[in-house]
Amino acid sequence: MSERDATQLLPRPVWHDPRIHLLDDLWLLTIFAVLFATALPWLASGLAIDLVPAAGALLVLGAIHVAIAAVANRGAAPGARRTRLLTLLHGLGVLAVAYLWQHTGGLQNPLFLALFALPVLGSIFLSRWHPYLVAVFVVVVVALIAAIEAPELRWYAPGIDALAGSLESWLGRGPAGNALPFAGFYAPSNYYLVMLEVFTLAMFACAVAAEYLGTVFERLHGQVAAALIEAERGEQLWSAVLEQLPLPAFVVNADSCEISFASGAAVARFAPQGQELRGLGLFEVLRFSYPEPVHELVSGTGGIARPCMLRLGGRLLATEVRVQHLAQKGRRLALVTVQDTTDSFCVRAALDVAEHAALVLDSAGRVLAWNRPATALFPAAEVDAEISRLLPQPGAAARWWDPGLSGRRKAHVTVMQRVYQLTCTAVTLPGEDERLYVIAFLPAAQVATAEQDGTGTFLARRP
Repeated sequence: MSERDATQLLPRPVWHDPRIHLLDDLWLLTIFAVLFATALPWLASGLAIDLVPAAGALLVLGAIHVAIAAVANRGAAPGARRTRLLTLLHGLGVLAVAYLWQHTGGLQNPLFLALFALPVLGSIFLSRWHPYLVAVFVVVVVALIAAIEAPELRWYAPGIDALAGSLESWLGRGPAGNALPFAGFYAPSNYYLVMLEVFTLAMFACAVAAEYLGTVFERLHGQVAAALIEAERGEQLWSAVLEQLPLPAFVVNADSCEISFASGAAVARFAPQGQELRGLGLFEVLRFSYPEPVHELVSGTGGIARPCMLRLGGRLLATEVRVQHLAQKGRRLALVTVQDTTDSFCVRAALDVAEHAALVLDSAGRVLAWNRPATALFPAAEVDAEISRLLPQPGAAARWWDPGLSGRRKAHVTVMQRVYQLTCTAVTLPGEDERLYVIAFLPAAQVATAEQDGTGTFLARRP
């Protein structure tokens, strides 16, 4: 079996709230981005950083990631308490990133500020107003650190000098014990002011983009929820249909052939004493003479196996087995239906061993079925073949096979340079004006011999 034909299983999502998982994934992305933004300039360009504070900030980010993952795995229902906890963890993450930026270059490493876009975008998974709140918080934190790094910026905000001084005594002024990463670098205060203005606009632009992404996410999440509900309804529907199916049907595991479900007809036919079929092996319940073809269909891509001889209660039945694969809750299953075709098989066998050839036609003269002797007499016979092409009758009526009101008519025809007695019999169809026609071919010489034997026998039995 090729992989293309195999049943494709889509695992059912087990998330109670996908927003928290997305928030956790975004913080994991933030950790990797911060790690690369710190380690790569330090190794490749010789950027002076404080290793101990930077490592401590990274550890704090890792702890925040673990905490958010723990909250997500608890599966608690959404509530105000959980939202406040996630907001607190999110704010601590922003402070850790800001502290890391201060000790990896600060104002002399302005491109690092682009990483603050990730927390702003990720806050949309908390609520629609969180991106704007986080954007304001990020701008305030970055402005305070900038005031610590460049004291001349304090002139533009009166009253901030005392706050910046206390933070400076607690956090320090940057890498390598107040030594700048680029000793010869100098920029006027207007440069830092413009940088903060552009950073503020960028953060609020990220907040607007986050709100749009949140709208798209809510729309997709609603569609997924509706699809899951419809899938549940469909599962209940096909379960009810299988239960009431008039044919014996089994739903089995495609790998182990263990029965997972049996229809009412299957229980009534193969478990007359009320035995529980669920959990049993398919071939323990259905004792096929040759189970290999059915097993290949169940473990393969499905199909039809006919005829399959089946033993039931000391009787031998001819059955037709159909296998259709399906998937349910991450399992690869197979729907197995068993149809008793003993009557049609016996009739077909009787026709095949008969000495006369027989064709079954519809009202338009198209071949519907034939027996084995007819195959030797008409090698070109196939379904929907025209009888006028298989057995042309020049000068005969257009519907010469129709016996009319009598329902039965005999005639003689020549097929392959041999004379046959042709018997046309009409078969009525309930509720239809059209009829089926059975045409039997018997050699004329055999008919004459039978008539002579019948006459002699009749005379010998007369009193």
